[in-house]
Amino acid sequence: MVGFFSASTQALEPHTAKYQLSINGLKIAEEIRILNKLEDNYFYTANAKTTGIAALIKKYSVAASSTFAIEQLGVNSINYQIMELEDAQVKKNYSIDINAKRHKVVSNPTKIQPTVLTWYANPGVIVDPLNLFLALAHDLKKTPNKTDFHYQMANGKSIEQQHYRKTGNQLISLNQKKINAIKIEKIDKGDQLEAYFFPEYPHLPISIKQVKNGRDYHYKITDFQLNSL
Repeated sequence: MVGFFSASTQALEPHTAKYQLSINGLKIAEEIRILNKLEDNYFYTANAKTTGIAALIKKYSVAASSTFAIEQLGVNSINYQIMELEDAQVKKNYSIDINAKRHKVVSNPTKIQPTVLTWYANPGVIVDPLNLFLALAHDLKKTPNKTDFHYQMANGKSIEQQHYRKTGNQLISLNQKKINAIKIEKIDKGDQLEAYFFPEYPHLPISIKQVKNGRDYHYKITDFQLNSL
């Protein structure tokens, strides 16, 4: 695991990370996440698809992107898009523009959501489902003594107030290595979620566990590299 990183790695450097997704212990899909810097903003993409036996049973893919800025209060979303396909049929398709300064989120028409919708937020930054863990990583590095993190989450269906808490360090096994990782847990009611960050390089999670609709989801990093300028 340590070999994935260099000593000069800093938070939110452009990078490519690969994850493996398991559901109830069964390997289902692989995902590639890429972070690039675009002048004063960042562009983050995630592409996942089923692999192995799972791909023979059902072909499933997800493509998502997030454009965001890093401001004084933290990560602030500008645009978020997601497209989920199941056996070539569109299952989810959202696109939203986020303007935190005006406390407003506006949807762009899609096949799933053809009507333009507007949501109003409270003052402060707004994150999206894709850059949430980068927002946590940024805040963990910027304010290492902070334990509670509150975010406004815009996901294309609503704006939710979410609360996360740093609950200490925990040894986890990853690629046959023992990592003393920072543990973050979601405090709100609903889906259970916990994420683990490598303390020396808190720029992305190395493990994410979530219980959703009675299923145990586990994302685990399998490869990482810094992107060339």
